[in-house]
Amino acid sequence: MPTKVATFLAHALAMENEAADRYDELADTMEVHNNPEVADLFRQMSEFSRRHAASVAERTVPHELPELKSWQYRWNSLEPPEVGAVEGTHYRMTPYHALSFALDNERRGRDFYAARAKDGETAEIRRLAAEMAAEEEEHVLELERWITSVPRPDADWADDPDDAIVAD
Repeated sequence: MPTKVATFLAHALAMENEAADRYDELADTMEVHNNPEVADLFRQMSEFSRRHAASVAERTVPHELPELKSWQYRWNSLEPPEVGAVEGTHYRMTPYHALSFALDNERRGRDFYAARAKDGETAEIRRLAAEMAAEEEEHVLELERWITSVPRPDADWADDPDDAIVAD
């Protein structure tokens, strides 16, 4: 029977891996829509998530993680907190939008861990969650700095000058 700490770590690892996978999917989508600058940003976000997943994986070493089915995860949302909804993206989005998307994800991740740090079932979970919340806060601060270095999009950023071709 997995421990409560192992179950918490399984959630943390899944959250980071799912975030990385979503960023890869978004990067692929942006490449298809010839938006290489945003695709590159999403690839960077994926790499950051994979590094954070590796950090979480190091913490799992003394634990036997449960193999949870997708419906067994307990999130405060439909998907893991750091996995942004694709509805929050657009094929013409700009680097500013991509960084805003990532910033929202990191804030949700931080809040998830902060809540576990406060109300975790064991002292070990509260300690690990506090560490992870602090790491996510660093990510939030870095993205807040980074977003100031890219231009804000024009109001008409989503306007597509090419009419869609629709077959009758």
